[in-house]
Amino acid sequence: MSAGPDTDGSTTAGNDRLSIGARLAAARKKCELDIRVVANELNLDAGIITALENDDTAALPAAIFVKGYLRNYARLVGLPEDEMVRDYAAQTGEPPPLTVVALEGKTPFFQLPSARLLRNIILILLAVILVWLAYPFIERIIDSRGQATQVPEPGRLELPVNPQTTE
Repeated sequence: MSAGPDTDGSTTAGNDRLSIGARLAAARKKCELDIRVVANELNLDAGIITALENDDTAALPAAIFVKGYLRNYARLVGLPEDEMVRDYAAQTGEPPPLTVVALEGKTPFFQLPSARLLRNIILILLAVILVWLAYPFIERIIDSRGQATQVPEPGRLELPVNPQTTE
């Protein structure tokens, strides 16, 4: 790869020396895309694409939107999206995008059980308490059924005796 001048007058020796807009324009030209085609593909105004390629921050909206535009534009022309957004953040003084870092090896001293386990334990305890409270009533029902199921001997009729009646 030679370090000669490109069609727009900038050098291609290292993409790190090119501005974000110049890299986007060079990648667009390499893909043989017109500004209107890129604008239609990204659902943006052609003026925004031109402002991105010219690094015209005054003509661009808020940085949060520009980062999304850069990410989509870079994806369209085959440039690394995250690198473009980081470079834009560094260029404009915006804080870099947040990244999630997983901490490994640290286990908590005490870990609470899951909500499902706690719910099941509470339900079992409630069921045991209900059975314990209902046991005397259930025992009376069972005893009364045992007395009601006693059948008198055949041919013998037993009537209840009422002690208050006098003959």
